[in-house]
Amino acid sequence: MIDTGATHNYLASAEVERLGLVLEKGVGRVKAINSAAQPIVSVAKSVLIKVGAYEGKTNLSVVVMDDFKLILGLDFLRDTRTAVLPHVDSLMMMGTKPCVIPTLAGRTGERNLSAM
Repeated sequence: MIDTGATHNYLASAEVERLGLVLEKGVGRVKAINSAAQPIVSVAKSVLIKVGAYEGKTNLSVVVMDDFKLILGLDFLRDTRTAVLPHVDSLMMMGTKPCVIPTLAGRTGERNLSAM
């Protein structure tokens, strides 16, 4: 998920073993809107990720979460110089590997609550 309200990139702790990531000790806490603040379990640095045609490395803070496996926040958007274009359902990546990636809205069939 791309989240323009998230300052960092987050990976669900349940995914670490499956991906075989090397971790470093995490520092700090993260606060989601629907839960208490929790510690950042660890950090995976320079993780190779692929989003559509884009392939590159980013850092991921590992946290316990059950709603998404991966959240790419402002760290990712800034590093890749990505603009979110909701009117054309796309991400426009203007960094070292420019490309346009089509997006899908979250159509899970569940009700969503948006909050600010």
